[in-house]
Amino acid sequence: MNTRSNRPQIMFLILGAILLLVSFLLVAQPPSSEMSAFWSDVVQNIALVILTVVVLDFLWNLMGGEPITRSISSMTGILEEMRSSVTLLDDGRRTGLERALAVSGQLGSHDAWMSRLKAARKKVDLMGFSLHVWTRGENFESELLSLVEHGVQVRILIMGENNPHLESILNVEQIPSISTAAVREELRVAQRVFGRIGEEARRLRLAGSYDFRTLNRGLILCQLCRTDSRLTMVQYLFSEVASRTPLLEVIGDDAALYRVYMNEFESLWRLESPVSERGPHDLCTRPAIGTGIPTPSEPAGGASTAGDAAR
Repeated sequence: MNTRSNRPQIMFLILGAILLLVSFLLVAQPPSSEMSAFWSDVVQNIALVILTVVVLDFLWNLMGGEPITRSISSMTGILEEMRSSVTLLDDGRRTGLERALAVSGQLGSHDAWMSRLKAARKKVDLMGFSLHVWTRGENFESELLSLVEHGVQVRILIMGENNPHLESILNVEQIPSISTAAVREELRVAQRVFGRIGEEARRLRLAGSYDFRTLNRGLILCQLCRTDSRLTMVQYLFSEVASRTPLLEVIGDDAALYRVYMNEFESLWRLESPVSERGPHDLCTRPAIGTGIPTPSEPAGGASTAGDAAR
């Protein structure tokens, strides 16, 4: 028997017994008066009510628990969950957080990301270690050119091949699918694809704008996809490939989280000039755009390397 859980029953049982004893003493003392008999009846009735409640409560517990007690306990748990939910909702409202996933790969297929891209009407910002997986999307180049043609401002930022911090978050020792050589190849392929898009956009003199930059100082620590007032951020972790790291989706260009991540993008963006504006000296020390013509070892759509899953 759990004495602690039955402590209220025991206390009320003792109280009922004491009151019952007092009721008998009131009439047992001579000379007994009508007033004594009245108070004896009152105390006796109170005692009987208390004892009845104690007995009923004991029987309910014996049969599986008092329904009201269990309901109250259940409601308490629900209220605690609601209180936590309200806190999360309030945080989401203040920060703009629309969705959070522990594994970014659960957001959807590559087609879903491409549909998101095509839905942009004013601005597109893409930032990532290499964005190689983006370049392999179906009709990626033509879709970006179509956006620029319709007046969208597009900015692309990836790591430079000669960035001294390039290997800082490449966990080649613990993640077999990542290698420095593979990542460098991805960067070269991505740079050719994005450079080719820029050349075509300039040739066609499209209504929007297209700007591509590689980062040769500083470090890109997340993949960012901004389409108008919607921003999706995939956090890079040293211990996992990008498809298995957390993802945050933020709605509203006035939201706190949106401003935080756009400030990160803008800070890194300002570190570099557009690839097309670099002089001969820059191109000697920084990766060049390339001709856009695939090498014999690289398919036209971009090589799929082992390091591709990383960033």
